[in-house]
Amino acid sequence: MTLELYYLEETDSICSNRVIVTLTEKGITDWVPRKMNLVNRDQFQPEYLKLNPQGVVPTLVHDGRPVRESSLICNYIDDLRTDPPLKPADPVERTYLAEWVKLFDERGFEATAVVNFVTKFRLTVPIEKMEERWKHVPNIDRLYRQQSVIREGIDSPYVMRAIGALESIFRLMEKTLADGRPHLMGDQFTLAETNFAPFVKVLEMVRFLDFWLEAYPLTRAWWDRMAKRPSMVQLDTFPYSAVSDDSAHAWTGRETAPAFQAKLAEYRERFAHAYSD
Repeated sequence: MTLELYYLEETDSICSNRVIVTLTEKGITDWVPRKMNLVNRDQFQPEYLKLNPQGVVPTLVHDGRPVRESSLICNYIDDLRTDPPLKPADPVERTYLAEWVKLFDERGFEATAVVNFVTKFRLTVPIEKMEERWKHVPNIDRLYRQQSVIREGIDSPYVMRAIGALESIFRLMEKTLADGRPHLMGDQFTLAETNFAPFVKVLEMVRFLDFWLEAYPLTRAWWDRMAKRPSMVQLDTFPYSAVSDDSAHAWTGRETAPAFQAKLAEYRERFAHAYSD
């Protein structure tokens, strides 16, 4: 078995890190790293586009055959080895797991990207570089989202959408974890954790977790357990780590936090009915 992973080795690269964390949790170490550099537009090179016509990262190549989309890659990795299983044995429970992953894909991904762009990217990357980058973004939704967040900052409508998306996830997590079991699927650590923990990592990097998860103590405890796992700890050894309070993510997050907290409070007030359950 030859496994090659085309990925970004950066602490805030949420899709690549989903796969890295899953590989680690499965105990798979015999894979070939193919590190990508978005600044060099590696994802748009003809050789890579043959593997991934959408020009997105990561891509797993198993014995010459590409597997694309991070959540699908994670599911594929779990099937490569029996132990430890990251999916429930019961078919119905597997559909519940799939619901979590679908939720993270459809709401969590874009929301986390918005948080990263309204903090670190907006305040550290010159607009000229972003303009050049946007010339090569093939996805119109991603292009408009990035442009809005960079140009309008905290007042971008995408920021409120991101808050709403993450709030819906955190509320569901809090309700699910209320049964006293440690994981989103109960006693079993699953792909639900490996797919979402890298997203929450970005919120930690920009120092948003303390104020955001104050309303969700069970979710905060879930994250504290996740953050201690070796699969997650390794992310702090990657470039762009935010361990230092002087890191780009840390200082841009602190600068953005007051306005972001105000938006969060506004959302919770406007949609108070959503919290009545």
